[in-house]
Amino acid sequence: MSQTQASPAWASTAIGDLLCGRCQDTTVRASTKVASYLSVPSPGASSGVIALLSEEAVRLPIGVVLANGELPEAGSTVRIGNGSLVAEGRTWRPVRWWDPRPHVSAEALVENGGRLLTLIEQEPSACFGLILRDAFALADALTNGDAGPALAVIGLGPGLTPAADDVIAGALAVLALCERLEGQLTSLINACSATRTTALSAALMTAASRGQVIPQAASVMAVLSGDGPSDRLSSAAAHLFGVGATSAHDLCAGMAGVLVALDRAPTPAHAVKSP
Repeated sequence: MSQTQASPAWASTAIGDLLCGRCQDTTVRASTKVASYLSVPSPGASSGVIALLSEEAVRLPIGVVLANGELPEAGSTVRIGNGSLVAEGRTWRPVRWWDPRPHVSAEALVENGGRLLTLIEQEPSACFGLILRDAFALADALTNGDAGPALAVIGLGPGLTPAADDVIAGALAVLALCERLEGQLTSLINACSATRTTALSAALMTAASRGQVIPQAASVMAVLSGDGPSDRLSSAAAHLFGVGATSAHDLCAGMAGVLVALDRAPTPAHAVKSP
């Protein structure tokens, strides 16, 4: 692949080690009109998947937004590293970065979690891929260090990010941001997701375990953390709910479920329960 004049890109800091590290060839495993998904072969990499995104796509925490030109097609090779991406004669270099981990007050998040719960319970049941009471039970179990319910449903549901995975991701993100996520719990979920769900969904759950989320979810948590007025929260939640078919609702259910569970039982669990 020859080097050409570079086009600009906007990258997540979550994959900075891959973009700025040694050069390596990756393969586009799947592609849509707005995203191409690279499989990263490096053991121990920050993410097993990198999402190459159009400017219209949702900014995934493992993503790079590419300006100018079509996205690489499935089956093609993309070279990443040394501060660039090269594919089919095109080169992109990140000129801007975003941090997918919101900077929030854990105490304020928990105190205002009930407000998010109220909004979620007003949404039609058809908006959720996982029954709401099951989503809340799953979030409650994770809050209490019980990995069993999550391991039983990882990969449940259709699509690149199954509904149960979205709930788990929302729960993990809040636990991580509140510094209540046990490393053993994360390890159990990562090990299970490696074989039970899509590579993209597994990578997004790993990102969530570091508190890394899409900007729409970060905005909801920022409003909650700042104890903003109800209309700001409603607006932020509406933007989040507009992402995907049911994915954003399920993600939000996991977030709210953990916040409510933390408010009920503020004492950290000292042991992770495995199945």
